[in-house]
Amino acid sequence: MMRVFLVQTAQGLTPSSGGYKANVSLLRSLSDQGHATAQICYAFDHEINEYAARAEAKDIEPGMSKKIVPVVDPNGKAYEIFVKTFIDEHKVHNRNKLSSRMETLIGLFTEHIDEFKPTHVIFNDPITMKFTADHPDRDTFKRINIIHTAEQLPFGPFCAGVDGHCLSPKVENRMLRELDGIWSVSMAVKEYAWRYGQLPTTFLVHPPSTYLDRTTGGMPVVRNNIDKEEIGMVNPCPHKGLSILVALAKKFPHMKFVTWKSWGSRTVHVQQLQALPNVKIEPTTSNTDEIWDRIKVLLAPSLWHEAWGIVVTEAQLRGIPVIASNAGGLPEAKIGLPYCIPVKEVTGERHVNGDYVVPEQDITPWEQALEKTMTDREEYQALQALTATRASEWLRGLDPRGHEKWLLSMMETK
Repeated sequence: MMRVFLVQTAQGLTPSSGGYKANVSLLRSLSDQGHATAQICYAFDHEINEYAARAEAKDIEPGMSKKIVPVVDPNGKAYEIFVKTFIDEHKVHNRNKLSSRMETLIGLFTEHIDEFKPTHVIFNDPITMKFTADHPDRDTFKRINIIHTAEQLPFGPFCAGVDGHCLSPKVENRMLRELDGIWSVSMAVKEYAWRYGQLPTTFLVHPPSTYLDRTTGGMPVVRNNIDKEEIGMVNPCPHKGLSILVALAKKFPHMKFVTWKSWGSRTVHVQQLQALPNVKIEPTTSNTDEIWDRIKVLLAPSLWHEAWGIVVTEAQLRGIPVIASNAGGLPEAKIGLPYCIPVKEVTGERHVNGDYVVPEQDITPWEQALEKTMTDREEYQALQALTATRASEWLRGLDPRGHEKWLLSMMETK
């Protein structure tokens, strides 16, 4: 049996980011397969209470505990880190932080690793990669980094292209090559790592559980949204294709668009959308059923080197047609379904403020695909059926134990 410890740097037990959702799904899959699992992450009080209640509903004792860790910063100011520990409905041991300071956090991470005694530590941040390299019990566990974006990698045109990614390229490049495993979530990321850094990584599709219904744990419910009126987009920002969304909203003023803000959506981007009378802006949501119950078509016009595009796969499994770009790993997420439109991707060139320079795009194929999908009922019905069927077949064809086998294989090597 493995003992797998995940360091999750996202805010919340139920983060909206697709990559972080995949991290949690991996842990839950391994727990269901009989392995001991634990994670440490930031969390909100209401999430902790909700998760503990769901565990109790399944006759699992959450064993809630709490402690306060005092912190004093270099200026002498005192802080407190609130740490809550509990077991959730998937039997994953959760250790959650409600506020933080760096040196104390590293000590806290180390303490929980010491206590859990993992066979594997999984992460996707450079800080964990560094402190686990120096951990006194380093030889007792395998270290695995998950590459969710090209910006994480310490080489190539997109190195450090997103805030918080790749803080020290030279050091991180060396440390990556000392790991026991690196998981690339798409062939696009795997090929990028090799092309620009000759870094060998292992490609594995996200665990199948990433895409199952969040409530039932079964196959997602297929929607019949032919009479819905809204066209949806998640995380509107320049490198996610904001310019294409704006152009389409102006071209079709009679059509209704709705967007959900996420990590890339800044105030200036929201203001652009607020100027369009046919666009609604919704807050970030971790409950994607709110999206699938509402929209007729999903737009995914990304212009950066997308790692996969979990939201695309989620929509297609529910029979919702997706009009996506061919940037990065999006063609992989599209699994051959219409529509996948060629775009001019960002090259890595940046503005003075650090944002990517976004090339001008040919909007015509987007206009044609959207108009046909939104106005031709026969086209929509056929595409809806094809989308749901092929996506379901794809999901059922994945190996639910693929990640388990990969992690176990590491234990066979010294």
